[in-house]
Order: sequence, then C-alpha cells, then structure tokens
Amino acid sequence: MKNRKFKIGIFLIFVLTITFFYGGNKEIHPLDYTESINQDRVNEEQKSEKEKVIGEDNNKDNKDKYLTDPVPEGKPKPVEWQDITINKEKQLTTTLSVTCKTILNNMGLFNEDKMEVLPEDGIIYPPQEVNFYEGESVFDVLLREMKENKIHMEFVMTPIYNSHYIEGINNIYEFDCGELSGWMYKVNDWFPNYGASRYLLKDGDVIEWIYTCDLGRDIGGSFAVTGGEE
Repeated sequence: MKNRKFKIGIFLIFVLTITFFYGGNKEIHPLDYTESINQDRVNEEQKSEKEKVIGEDNNKDNKDKYLTDPVPEGKPKPVEWQDITINKEKQLTTTLSVTCKTILNNMGLFNEDKMEVLPEDGIIYPPQEVNFYEGESVFDVLLREMKENKIHMEFVMTPIYNSHYIEGINNIYEFDCGELSGWMYKVNDWFPNYGASRYLLKDGDVIEWIYTCDLGRDIGGSFAVTGGEE
C-alpha cells in the first residue's frame, strides 16, 4: 500500500513539473509558418468593424465565385492555384520587399507589447531580387523567402477567396495598429483585388508587402484587398 502511494506521489510530481515548464511557456515562436488554427487572438469587435467596412459593397452582382470584382483592363486576371502546374525546369526572377513603415506614423495605435519586433526603419525585408519557378504565386515566393531568412510568418487558407490570408509577418499581425490594420500586397505598383495565392507571377515582377493602418488608404491601396486576400 505504501509502495503504491509512493508511486502515485512520484507520478503527480512528474505531471506538475511538465505542466510548469510547458504549460507556462508564453514566448513568441519566431519560426511559425504553419497555417493558423487558433483564432482566439483576434479581437472580435475589431474583426466585426473591419468586415463591416469591407461589407459595404454595392457591386456584389459583378463578382466571381470567389467574390472578386472585375479586374481592371490590362491587369493580370486571377488564376486558381490548384489548377496550376509549377515548372521547376524554368527559373525566373522577381523583386520582393516587406515593410511596415506606416506604423511609425501611427505609434499611438500600435500594440505596445510588439515594440521589440518593430524595425526602427520599418523595413522587415529590403527590396531584393529572388528566384522563383514558372507557375508560382506571390504567396509562394513570400512563404519561401520568409522561411529561408528566418522571418516569422503566419497565415491561414480562406476558402471563400480561394487564397491564403497573411495574418502576421515578423510577429506583426492584423489589428496590431488599430482595428483597420493588416497586411496588403502590390505587384508592379498595383494592388490586386484578389488574393496572393491567385496572382501568377511573371519574370521581372516587383512584389511589395506593405502593412496598412487604415485599410489601405494610407498606402495608396483599397480596403478591398486588406491583408492581400480580400
């Protein structure tokens, strides 16, 4: 009987020790590239406000099945990534950059707990030429470059838009600088009105991922592509 109690006591001590060391670890994981499945982090009031602004749309009847407005004449039309075959025999080049300079002009809105991950100059990934394979998308290039340069990135697939949604880069997330903030992208000085997974790259394209604090209005974009996905 005593021996049994002793074994139970040892087991409880073991469980408590494991809980202390693993359950209490709240530090940021710098290399999390998996799709987000925990949505508790998002403030529901902020999300509702953002969706309300985006939802004020009088052009719903002209959208495609993924809620995309007609693409302006002369601009690339979206493709469905699942239908594309990547040709790894043909390597092309593009220029990529990631910045959050708008936060520097809105420090009063920025999450104080994120100060240590905010670059002094707002540049997370300076413009540089990178390689990609024929058939790859803007999302594919961003994911690979963030991995190779050990820059945090978190994303989730949004079936309604048939594209990946970028929630955070360098541990800076949507809503970290106000209820209308998030990540957007543009290619060749144009903010596409569809998700980054649906933008098929061409040789020589220039990709810019930019953090907005006002649904794109502060960086010359539109609320229709907040986060680069909607």
